[in-house]
Amino acid sequence: MLQRLNHFLYQVLWAGLILLLPITSLPLLSKAAGGSMVAPASVLPLAILLIVFLPLNLARLRRLPRVVTPLLAFVLLAVLSSALSFFIEFPLFREANRLRNMLSGFLTLGVGLSFFFAALLLTDSEDRLAFFFKWVNIGGSIALLWAGMQSVFWYMTGDYPDWMGRIQSLISSSGNLYIRRTTGLAFEPSWLGHQLVLFYLPCWLAASFRRFSVFRWRLWGISAENILLAGGVVILVLSLARNALLSFSLSVGWLILLTTARLAGWIHQKLTGRGSRFFSGLPASLLKTCIWLVIFGGYAAILLGGVFVLTRLDPRMADLFRVIRNPYTPLEAANYLFFGERVAFWITGLQIFGQYPLLGVGLENAGYFFPEKLPLFGWTVVESHKMYYSSALPNTLSLWIRLLSETGIIGFSLFVSFLYLLWNTARFLSRDAHPLTATLALTAQLTLVALLVEGMSVDTFAFPYFWLIFGWLLTAFVLRTKSNSDELSAHG
Repeated sequence: MLQRLNHFLYQVLWAGLILLLPITSLPLLSKAAGGSMVAPASVLPLAILLIVFLPLNLARLRRLPRVVTPLLAFVLLAVLSSALSFFIEFPLFREANRLRNMLSGFLTLGVGLSFFFAALLLTDSEDRLAFFFKWVNIGGSIALLWAGMQSVFWYMTGDYPDWMGRIQSLISSSGNLYIRRTTGLAFEPSWLGHQLVLFYLPCWLAASFRRFSVFRWRLWGISAENILLAGGVVILVLSLARNALLSFSLSVGWLILLTTARLAGWIHQKLTGRGSRFFSGLPASLLKTCIWLVIFGGYAAILLGGVFVLTRLDPRMADLFRVIRNPYTPLEAANYLFFGERVAFWITGLQIFGQYPLLGVGLENAGYFFPEKLPLFGWTVVESHKMYYSSALPNTLSLWIRLLSETGIIGFSLFVSFLYLLWNTARFLSRDAHPLTATLALTAQLTLVALLVEGMSVDTFAFPYFWLIFGWLLTAFVLRTKSNSDELSAHG
């Protein structure tokens, strides 16, 4: 009886956690965290999961895969960097409290790590991994439905009904519904794009590519993941989250690289087959080069067409082709395309890194240096002037630059080493015979590729999306390693 109750509670908590993933800034949690914008609702079931089930799985800590070592070293380095930062003379920044800000930084890092270790330590079977992915599909479909309803109302009526605004204010601390842009259940459209390209779309794209589904049913040969992938791409476009669109394009580009050689070989075989005298007479190297050029030309045309459509949908991109035609400097071009403040803050973060290259200035401390490090160009954008009247510290708006400025080259190298080992693990598991494991491995690869670009837009550790994917990937690795070890022992 107790075991049944235990199993039931486990499933309910995990299902609740996954269902709540699209809600990025729950007002209740945001107020409890002192007004923090990043307050994922899934923290609530996560906390209960860890309290109830982590003590039962502490023995698994001794069997953590070696891939985790750079991550643990990064955490220790962040502690060291933050401790040593008290020996650095900081510029004054209104009434900002250094200790409180650093604790906030470690809190966000702790939230991300909690998701990671919950996925790694509290999953002990492939059946449970399949269970998680079923709820990813269910939760993702709810998020897409709500985002789709927002777009339908906007494009049909030019406004949102009052009841939709009231519901949004209950699930998002901003309560905002954006002109032309769908925001789903997230704080803002760019956060919707973030969760799509780092979590939902990699799952659905990998499953569609592998022709795998966690559900048995198919509708005329079309799986649930195929349908959700198509819907997710539409919602991503309607969010007009430019960085997320670029991240997803990079993920798709990775799949293209995986398949182009096979596609080119198939076309070459068809062209030089029986009855194809013209193509058979051409040099093999010339024919293969032409095939590759045609394939990549087609891909480039599709990408260019997508950019053209974006210039018609998003007013921020309307001047893209004019900016390309004119000899603007990179900073001028960024300003015309409405991401000048990001570039200015990136440059500021890099200047902080240049002054403190080894260990950085400690978590959440980069903002103190912004008034004196911000380039002159940065004072021409609106975002910078918030420093005059806000006690909240500015940030680098980029995970990669934050790592450099706050933990130095050592912290950055440790974190990137962790990601590199994850990449190698995913490549190894992508050849696994078990379809769920191979699909999860490809999902992790797509998430890692998207993170390269998405890390230039979001700088918080608290978002759970890539942490969960990485935790589940290492769970699959541990399970497959254990299975192979058991097989060897049986044959021995």
